Amino acid sequence: MTLALATALFLTPAPDPAHAALDALVGCWEAPGEVMGKRVATRVRAAWRLGGRYLLLESHGLDPADPYDAAIVIGDHDGDKLSAWWMDSFGAGYSAAGKGRTEQGGLAIDYAYPDAVYANRLAPEGKSWRWTITARKPDGSEKPFASYTLTPAKCGDTGFAF
Repeated sequence: MTLALATALFLTPAPDPAHAALDALVGCWEAPGEVMGKRVATRVRAAWRLGGRYLLLESHGLDPADPYDAAIVIGDHDGDKLSAWWMDSFGAGYSAAGKGRTEQGGLAIDYAYPDAVYANRLAPEGKSWRWTITARKPDGSEKPFASYTLTPAKCGDTGFAF
């Protein structure tokens, strides 16, 4: 090994926990679940953008009678911190910035809306992920909003919006 190569390897930082957690989401996922008590069929795709600085997590509803798409951009910084932006088919008035961190290899990101803080938790479960969203009201009450189980899948001809 040359001195230059040894120096480069020594100076290359190890991936931080937040980046590693995001990287584990890269790929396509079947994501059946429930939103506000209603069963939903969803497909999710995650891919790095802007040179690996941001993960674009796309969610596409598979029911043509109840269309829904979301694009969630997540970036990691300072080891275990996350910054995010949620955009969806409800329009810009319902988009929100999120802040969070990694938790035991998963993600914890909170999005503040006027009616509640929506606490998103993505936890790895073997080769799958569990994604839950809890609405935390200003009065301190909490209510499940959504939950999904992500399992590896092929994207096929899924019509992702981004």
